[in-house]
Amino acid sequence: MQIAWEERHLPDVRRLDEPRHTVDTAEDVASARLLAERTAPDVAIVDVMLPDGDGFSLCREIRTRWGFPTVLLTARDEDADVVVGLDAGADDYIAKPVSVAVLEARLRTVLRRSSRLTAEPLRVGSLVLHEDSAEALADGEALPLSATEFRLLHELALNDGHTLSRSHLIDAVWAQSPPETPRVVDTAIQRLRAKLTAAKVSTPQLETMRGIGYRLR
Repeated sequence: MQIAWEERHLPDVRRLDEPRHTVDTAEDVASARLLAERTAPDVAIVDVMLPDGDGFSLCREIRTRWGFPTVLLTARDEDADVVVGLDAGADDYIAKPVSVAVLEARLRTVLRRSSRLTAEPLRVGSLVLHEDSAEALADGEALPLSATEFRLLHELALNDGHTLSRSHLIDAVWAQSPPETPRVVDTAIQRLRAKLTAAKVSTPQLETMRGIGYRLR
């Protein structure tokens, strides 16, 4: 994974600079532009507060000029800032502090979403998911899923083997219309599990990780 991020405010993220990653840094917007032209990273981690501009504008420029995904990582956690960041084209918005393990998990999700542009179906066990048509097949038979259930299943499949919290699923599945209570996730999971059971899907299993969240495995 090749990663670029704005350097000054993210000392903990240096731990990503391990053999499985190639990490380049930029100190400001001007340096970030040069870095984008030179390396075209797989993903960029961008702070909102930059010495010669702001991360929102930089994300918008990256989206327009280069097209690789971006993640905003910032101490600004107001709802208005999150909306502005996502509207600017950021693929995810993460409030600090955040552990490296969580950051890596979010990066994996962003990169998986980016890979969907190839229009290849997503395959997990006996399931085949076509995002372009929002169609889920189990052993070749279409599952009768609602749009929300499909998005929920797709997000779980993108993170196959990883436990996703309710808050993660709300951000990914209900981003356009956040529910008033996280219990909406539990209800949707129950409906999805019932449909998978009715279709006799044995793999993958939709598991409840008590006190943590849900996963496909």
